[in-house]
Amino acid sequence: MHSATKDSAPLSPELADGSGNSNSNAGHALSESRAAVVVGLIAAGLRACWVLLAARAPVGLSDPYVYLSAAASLSEGNGYTSLLGRSTAYYPPGYPMFVALVQRVSELIGQGPRLILILGLAQAVLGGVGAAALVIAGNRLRPGAWLGVLAGLLFAFWPNLIIHSGLVLSESLYLSAFCVLLAALCVWTCKPGVTTRSNSVLVISAVLGATALCALVRPQSVAVLLPAVGLGWLLGGLGWRFALRGLALLVLGMLIAILPWTLRNALVMNAFVPMSTNTGDNFCIGFHDGATGGFSIAAACATRGNYTDGPEIEVARDGELRARTLRWIADNPGEIPALSFQKLQITLSHDADAVFAFESYGADAHLSNSERSLLNWVCNGYYWAVSLLALVGVALVLRDWRAAIRSTANKTTANMLTANKRIASYGLVLVFVCMFGALLPVLFFGHERFKIPILPCVALLAALAIHSFFHRNPQGSTQGTQQDVASESAEQEARQ
Repeated sequence: MHSATKDSAPLSPELADGSGNSNSNAGHALSESRAAVVVGLIAAGLRACWVLLAARAPVGLSDPYVYLSAAASLSEGNGYTSLLGRSTAYYPPGYPMFVALVQRVSELIGQGPRLILILGLAQAVLGGVGAAALVIAGNRLRPGAWLGVLAGLLFAFWPNLIIHSGLVLSESLYLSAFCVLLAALCVWTCKPGVTTRSNSVLVISAVLGATALCALVRPQSVAVLLPAVGLGWLLGGLGWRFALRGLALLVLGMLIAILPWTLRNALVMNAFVPMSTNTGDNFCIGFHDGATGGFSIAAACATRGNYTDGPEIEVARDGELRARTLRWIADNPGEIPALSFQKLQITLSHDADAVFAFESYGADAHLSNSERSLLNWVCNGYYWAVSLLALVGVALVLRDWRAAIRSTANKTTANMLTANKRIASYGLVLVFVCMFGALLPVLFFGHERFKIPILPCVALLAALAIHSFFHRNPQGSTQGTQQDVASESAEQEARQ
């Protein structure tokens, strides 16, 4: 059984194993690559099987139908338009653009009528990319490939995410981009300055590209990444200069996506719209008289016009609802705590939203009661089990953080100290991403879908708990193994 000792594999493919033989670098890189490919194929295969067996066209007027309509308009060269054919910026454009691309490819290969199937298979591949990226990310949390493999497999077998691969919803695209971003940030955080120039360019390009794609698909979720990674790096002891460099890189990635779209909106919508105009709706749904904390279509959020009535009305409506929400919050501060708790409860208590979406939110109830109950039970049971493991992972991260603080106080060697800080910082970033991501619905309204962006971090923390359990020292403690991790990392850096 692999153990986190001095015989462990290095933190990154570029580091030597201590023998001075460069072949060991290539050997570990090949081993990590193979692990990532295998886990990615498992994830993609599971999702492809689901798509082939269960994919079906959405029914009724809901987000999937709107995405398909916008994608068809883009694919036909008519621009990004609403259901009535008028220019719009209501939804973030990333996912409709992706669906439009898949539609064009489907038509080019003569499979236009099978768009839903082709789209599902494309999203199955994205699931494989995400799982493979988590293997790389996990290998930077502990030396060796096992933690990364565990994280990738937890992600691969996640029932709700498997079902999502067959839906016309943005989760599969966002998660793939976010997992790549997470892996790139982990490599950049854990081993800055020891990679080759070409690898550094690759890592930075991955950070910029993945951040831009995340911003186009779910701008709110990627926005909370900024305070999460900033705090993780600062509290982990990497320093404000490192944190500023990293944040600047993320902001640059966001601007790559936001600036062109803002310019498009200025020309088409004749207004300053950085990304989308659905913020007013999202605010109002969560803050009005009679709000339940979850999604609802309330009279309190009604306006004279709809977003489909054209750019001028769409922009004015968004501003009106935002102003209405701020007034309500100012007039009802006492209701915010209970409402916030309800939003968190709705978002975090279950993880079977894909089952409801699979039946087009009730408009296509094709499952029997027993089938529906089984899918709900499997999705929720898996989520609860992994979440409990992730809480143990949080405790382990905090322990690593305390160890890093003690090593600073004890004036540990420079290499050991740096290794401790990087391990602690990486873990803290995962914890803060979960915290800020889980709190995001408090700003809007609660929904099970809104926690999906943090699930890769949950998988990594759960994998850390499993990995630590099987790598305890003979006395049953994991403290010694954590010191070995830092020691090994420090020794590897000293060899550079």
